[in-house]
Amino acid sequence: MPNMEDIAEIAGVSVSTVSKAINNKSDINEQTQKKILEIAEAYNYKPKNQQLQDTGNIGVIFCHESHPVSLNPFYSRVLEGIEGEVAINNYNLLLNFFSQKDKEKIPKILDEKNVDGLILVGVIEEQFLEMVKETNIPSVLVDPKITVSDFSEIFIDNEHGSFLATQYLIKNGHEEIGFISGELDRRSFRQRYKGYQKSLKYNNLDIKDKYIKTGGLEEGYKHTEELLQLDNPPTAIFAVNDINAIYGIKAAKKNGVQVPDDLSFIGFDDIDMAKMSTPPLTTIRVYKEEMGSIAVRQLLKALNGDVNNQTNTILPIKLIERESVKEIQ
Repeated sequence: MPNMEDIAEIAGVSVSTVSKAINNKSDINEQTQKKILEIAEAYNYKPKNQQLQDTGNIGVIFCHESHPVSLNPFYSRVLEGIEGEVAINNYNLLLNFFSQKDKEKIPKILDEKNVDGLILVGVIEEQFLEMVKETNIPSVLVDPKITVSDFSEIFIDNEHGSFLATQYLIKNGHEEIGFISGELDRRSFRQRYKGYQKSLKYNNLDIKDKYIKTGGLEEGYKHTEELLQLDNPPTAIFAVNDINAIYGIKAAKKNGVQVPDDLSFIGFDDIDMAKMSTPPLTTIRVYKEEMGSIAVRQLLKALNGDVNNQTNTILPIKLIERESVKEIQ
């Protein structure tokens, strides 16, 4: 079946002009619209939102590994962005919370195809994505665990963000910098590790394996204790998410180590708890609500045939300075 780009090429017009003709927009020449519609009919072209049942529903599948997504301060804000954008565009929102232990089951909204499009959020495995692909339902992935094809993706500028975080520590005099993270098979964590490595190399500092602790999503307490037990512990720790940084601060205090006087911390995500921690956490801000709203907008464009279903969007980040990093000489 031809897509919108094919119709545009046959008609000798832009894709946006075809979109206007198909969606009966007012800012298009009547003769041009007629020509495009005739070509579309001749080639049996239908926008994606007409190829499937028009339900007025957008489905959101949140995939979690352990704790429910509703308890995750990162994804709960992503959901806020999705909810707002869906409401503005007069769609209904259908939520499906999906556990990794159920990865071989087909969620009801997929099986019954009672949605026009899907937004998939979190740690989605390749096996599950293959099931989604088979439904032919336009889908957008938000912060996926793995690199995928045939899907639009919304993700974070992870590598640059972690480069900035590590550079900030170095600028404040730190050279012995610990790194704590979840498993590096997750793309976002792997990219943040790469940014950490890149910053150390840029400043001619050694990458020391003993300072690198990975595994588990919320193992910041244990990882920090392990780093503190070293003969030459780091003077600062970069945690690839704020939850691990906050757990790390708690571990430091339990072991009589003052933050930031004895040990500095920097996080990533800027969840609400970051500014309420003691001390308030310096971190890399991720625009979580925007991730959700952009995912909806990207999906609606696909439903209207304005873009194909393989568009990637990288969201910028911002360094937020608070009180958890000390400048040392």
